[in-house]
Amino acid sequence: MKLSQQEIIYKLNDLIDKEIFKDSVILSVNERSLFLSREIGLKNGLIEGDILFIEPIFSPINKETIIGNISELKEMIIIEEFKNSFDITDDYIYNEANRIYEEKIISKMHKFRTGESIISIENKNVLLIDLGINTGLTMLNAIKSCINAKVFKINVATAFISKEAAEKLENIVDNLFYIQKIEDYVNTEFYIKENE
Repeated sequence: MKLSQQEIIYKLNDLIDKEIFKDSVILSVNERSLFLSREIGLKNGLIEGDILFIEPIFSPINKETIIGNISELKEMIIIEEFKNSFDITDDYIYNEANRIYEEKIISKMHKFRTGESIISIENKNVLLIDLGINTGLTMLNAIKSCINAKVFKINVATAFISKEAAEKLENIVDNLFYIQKIEDYVNTEFYIKENE
């Protein structure tokens, strides 16, 4: 079932347990989800919110294949199966991660926050927002970044999530809220009504 942006905001907001908003920070894990995190934050009286920048790392052999990602907190997730099957060296991964951090993440930090670091999340309840979660790679990096930043609780809210990603995330976060769990996930845009 396709949903409009307004339907997503209202349905997801209704699903989220309002208790999690006590001493919470809301973080969008990408730019496409900023509208959703902003609206849910406003509807629940959250004044602290931000975006956690996470960028993909691509294979040197196939520039369309994501082999991992890096967050602005310099946490990385690497898909070992791809790394090994493409014979990608650690040197390549770390050099590429540093290049991406310098060229893309720092650029976005300047664009969105005039170069400032992400707001303090230590000892806070964090609500991570993503419009759609397919493989879960970006969300796993966001969760790892939060754990290493010593947050108190990690909650995740999304409109659409693949069944596989839901099974992974349900075991590692405090709460997972979603509108639709999808068996054969296509891509996030597929589930959003056009002209939105």
